[in-house]
Amino acid sequence: MFPIFVLSVSLWLLFSGCSSGPRQPGFTIAVNAGAEGDALKAAVEDYGHLHPELKIQTVVLPYASLFEKELLDVTFGTGSYDVIMMDDPWFPRMAEHGKLTPLEREPDADFIPTCIAICREPYHTGQLYALPYVGNSQLFFYRKDLYDKYGLGEPKTWDDVLAAARTIGPAEKMFGYVMRAAQGNAVVADYMALFWSFGAEMFDARGDAAVNSAESIAALRFMIQLGHYAPPGYVSFNADEVSAHLLQGTAVQSINWPAWIPAMDDPARSRVAGKIAYAPMPGAKKPGAAEIGNWLLGVPAKSRNVAAARDFVYWVTEAKQMRLAALRGNPPTRHSLFADPELRARFRAYVVQEQSLATSRPRPRTPYWNEIENTFGVYLSKANSGKMTPEEAMDHANREIQAILERTR
Repeated sequence: MFPIFVLSVSLWLLFSGCSSGPRQPGFTIAVNAGAEGDALKAAVEDYGHLHPELKIQTVVLPYASLFEKELLDVTFGTGSYDVIMMDDPWFPRMAEHGKLTPLEREPDADFIPTCIAICREPYHTGQLYALPYVGNSQLFFYRKDLYDKYGLGEPKTWDDVLAAARTIGPAEKMFGYVMRAAQGNAVVADYMALFWSFGAEMFDARGDAAVNSAESIAALRFMIQLGHYAPPGYVSFNADEVSAHLLQGTAVQSINWPAWIPAMDDPARSRVAGKIAYAPMPGAKKPGAAEIGNWLLGVPAKSRNVAAARDFVYWVTEAKQMRLAALRGNPPTRHSLFADPELRARFRAYVVQEQSLATSRPRPRTPYWNEIENTFGVYLSKANSGKMTPEEAMDHANREIQAILERTR
């Protein structure tokens, strides 16, 4: 949920006072604490060696704190950061009302279009305010050895997934499917691939909430069917629990993120190394679409080092620098790097990752997505736990999401 914070004038003055006064040439960059941020930190060090005349400061923050501090900075214009690393669902909130500096250079055609679309405000058609640094999108993980054993091809549809869960799970005395269904982001992330493939949309043509549609309810019913083949307690699962079942060989298949691929292929951490295959998201009434989860780089409008900050953003997203980031573990956002022979040999899922990115969809582009997501996730989780029927859950969710929309218009 986007934090709802009320700041006193004294706190605003404190922030302003801490960042007031001239700076020597250089910039300060806010970086996520985690695998995606590690490659960026290394790139900042490389850039510093190339430009010793610049004073560059890297501020590493955990995920939740990163969002809060960046939002404070762009909202109140404190100038604390000159470059910010953003999870793409944050972008509409960060970019609204001119809080980010427009980027002057249009991106070259090597960038995957879906990755550039989420860097524009309005989405896809508007001004460019960021560049995509990390090319995450969901993949479908499945036990290819067991699919082969039972004569099943790569899952193309959600019906294929359900059939595999019914066939392989009981026969192998394991769970046919595992998913995240904890309240909030976890359950929404796993549900959206079903939601879209069943033909549902979050908002109607007027921009009103539409999650109680027949398509949405059908997708939720299907999710609950998959839950019949999931481990007990899956309604509290997040990524760690899902991945643990795959790594231990106790579950057949799941939605997951590319960050887990190294663990799946590492014999020291996985009992199924080499047995997991990766596929684009299955479809239903509509072709499958993964949820995109890129990390973006932008420059706050009140940066006092705009030129230096923009130059760094352009430099670090060039193909040469992004290739180094890929070797350090970050999926790229450029076609040429997914086609790079060395990278393909090193990262066997690259072909599928590019397909997934090219057909991926963003979470609904609203500044209030985190608040909406948390509300939506509460009712999805209640339906999975049996506390509400799918119809009841979606009716409640629709009313509360509509209330959020009306409050913020």
